[in-house]
Amino acid sequence: MATKYSSFLARLGTGKEREYFIENLTMMLASGMDVFYALDAIKREIRSKALKTAISEMEDDISGGSTLWRALENTNLLPDHVVALVRIGEESGRLPENLKVIVIQQEKDRTFKSKIRSAMIYPILVLFLTLTIGLGIGWFILPRLASVFSELRLELPFVTKVLIQVGNFLGDYGFVAVPAILIGVFAIIYFTFIFSRTKFIGERILFSIPVIKKLIQEVELARMGFILGTLLGAGMPVVAALDSLYKASSLKIYKKLYAHLRDSVEEGNSIKKSFELYPKEINRLVPITVQQMLVAGEKSAQLPETLLKIGEIFETKTETTTKNLTVILEPILLVIVWMGVVGVALAVILPIYSLIGGLNDPEQQISNPSPPIEESVENVPPSPIAPPIEPEPAATTTLEIVENYLEVLDTGTGYLNVREAGSSSAPLVGRVTPGDKLEFVQKENGWYEIVMPDGRSGWVTEKYVKETAF
Repeated sequence: MATKYSSFLARLGTGKEREYFIENLTMMLASGMDVFYALDAIKREIRSKALKTAISEMEDDISGGSTLWRALENTNLLPDHVVALVRIGEESGRLPENLKVIVIQQEKDRTFKSKIRSAMIYPILVLFLTLTIGLGIGWFILPRLASVFSELRLELPFVTKVLIQVGNFLGDYGFVAVPAILIGVFAIIYFTFIFSRTKFIGERILFSIPVIKKLIQEVELARMGFILGTLLGAGMPVVAALDSLYKASSLKIYKKLYAHLRDSVEEGNSIKKSFELYPKEINRLVPITVQQMLVAGEKSAQLPETLLKIGEIFETKTETTTKNLTVILEPILLVIVWMGVVGVALAVILPIYSLIGGLNDPEQQISNPSPPIEESVENVPPSPIAPPIEPEPAATTTLEIVENYLEVLDTGTGYLNVREAGSSSAPLVGRVTPGDKLEFVQKENGWYEIVMPDGRSGWVTEKYVKETAF
């Protein structure tokens, strides 16, 4: 029997070598080779020590009378649904055929995972490079810019102040902060998307993004169709097939659904009734059209064929969604990178622009007064003392204040219009009567500016006034 130690090692075997193991075992058994000799031949070809240890213990189990599926189960080398297919093949005498199905399944599973990786590797790479370059700029360049800007006695914009603070922080604590940031980012990614107990958080996050949710749904439905359809087609009971599907799935949100379907069918409910008993979230996981196809396949006793058809349909959809995902994510990533570049550029350019503007503004230029010239007193003969000069009496002058007045002449209308400005089109501000004597301030273009009796000023034409003394 396989030990816990060897089971742990078997799980460390690389995916490619496990696929190589199944493919070669299928070809050898199909050619009529004995299982024991087939395992020995494969063990000589592979490089993984963990996988070699697992195969050696499988040989020991088989030599002791154990079946192939039981030996595989003891090593935990393959998923439960694969072991179930091997078991059905051994019991029905169709082991080579079932192994071929396993090879096809693993190829499709590898294709699905490859599509998701290819769709996500580009945005992950761009974000990783952006983070790396940003930390590099913050660690090595920003501290120098911070020292330059701090010497400029300017009112810095907010974005520059933030940049200076980040630069000073990384300059002082960069050797601790940068590794801590990187470790924190990887820790968040690990516990959100990889760690088995908490990766449901990452699944919820991804399921809230429409395009990624669509891709995950299509991949999972394609896997469900192929795995469940293959198991049912091989003669496995529905409950056992659903249990294998539950163990094969890596998404907790779908594992919960498969567990519900398994328990509900085991209680005697139909697939239709099982879907109805599940919460409203069922429509987010399995579209209504797929539910109807499964119900119709169950009623017509063609459920395996229906499931395989569903797998083919969603495999095609997965290819289209993968291409569209890359097209959609590319401009989003470009916008994110652009915002970071623009932020740094503004933080650097705005203070320089303010400095240049200050140099070009003459009001802000401060000229230093030249120091007073000190005259040398060496070799200067003393000047003779002059006698005091008596001041002459100041001459007195008399200021004569002259005032100018106008006398209003007869206008024929009994009054003279006073306007707001020296123009006949200017608005009226008042009237004066013939014989009035008014003080005038100035004369301009044939008009006098006068002061009316009420103290207001206005303009009258020279045609109906004459200068006079008061």
